[in-house]
Amino acid sequence: MPNKIILILCLIMAFTILPILGAIKIGAIFSITGPAAFLGRPEANTVKMLVDQINAKGGIKGEKIEIIIKDSAGDPAKAFSFAK
Repeated sequence: MPNKIILILCLIMAFTILPILGAIKIGAIFSITGPAAFLGRPEANTVKMLVDQINAKGGIKGEKIEIIIKDSAGDPAKAFSFAK
């Protein structure tokens, strides 16, 4: 659930700064490995799938989305570091 909130916030920020940057890069942190991988791996795959669908339809306002996914391995310190 928190990962979905983070993704939504990232999308909102992307829409806000789109006119300034001219490109959309979205970062996401998931536990792709480690003890929470059973949750993180499907979430990461879902985000990739959604980005592919949006890009296939022409992106957002003509700009493609680039997703940058980091693996926290379930370690809060790694997640904090990636977020910085």
